[in-house]
Amino acid sequence: MLIPFLKMHAQGNDFVILDYFAPESFALAKLDFSSVAEELCKPHFGIGADGLVLLMPNESCDAQMFIHNADGSTAEMCGSALRCVTWILEQKTGKKEFRVQTEAGLKTCYVNEDNTITVNLGMPSMLKSAYQVMDFTGDLVEIGNQHFIVWVNSLKDDPHLQYGSAIEHHKGFAQTVNVHFAVLLNRTAVAIKIWEKGCGATLACGTGASATVFSGIAKGLLNNEVEVLMPGGIVKINASANGYLLSGEVCQSFQGVYNWKI
Repeated sequence: MLIPFLKMHAQGNDFVILDYFAPESFALAKLDFSSVAEELCKPHFGIGADGLVLLMPNESCDAQMFIHNADGSTAEMCGSALRCVTWILEQKTGKKEFRVQTEAGLKTCYVNEDNTITVNLGMPSMLKSAYQVMDFTGDLVEIGNQHFIVWVNSLKDDPHLQYGSAIEHHKGFAQTVNVHFAVLLNRTAVAIKIWEKGCGATLACGTGASATVFSGIAKGLLNNEVEVLMPGGIVKINASANGYLLSGEVCQSFQGVYNWKI
């Protein structure tokens, strides 16, 4: 079976996207997408990506998005993927505003005049503040998915590579979590390195950037408008009264078909 796909990324957080608005995609409906995600996302042997995204029609809004991590597990939310599918919808319709259903609820998304994409991720919540895990004290933040934010003095030793997996699976959490190590640059800028559950180290994470800003504001470290510097690029977070707005560029890398062996 040939699977048509798009490859996109947001600051290097990359995805294989299956577009169910395209007529040829409906033959894929009965596939085991956990297995598909594992194979397609595998570097060297598949296409290579951080996750698999399914973009589907929805009668009550503009579209629906489902996400599988590179290991085949499901993800409730992904701000980077949401921005990518917003770009696809704009290319299809010419519209500049969309409502997209996710496993974390209905999200409003915008295409800006400079072609960056803004998505409203809603209001984060602090599940645990100053929570001790291993030798680290961090904040556990919910923003459609869960993120553990650890503030450190330096990122040069790549703490996410040393400790990310152990923290992700730590028994102190009710479920596996995303892990971010953050360094304060000033009141309007922060740098982070990322360990995402289900796929490991990634170049960017939109919900993680937003969760980090929420943690920083809660600690009195950050203003409401912040640039987040990640290994793959920069996003902007606006902590508005109506939700956390995540803005940044997206890019279509290529498109093609994958020979799926049933």
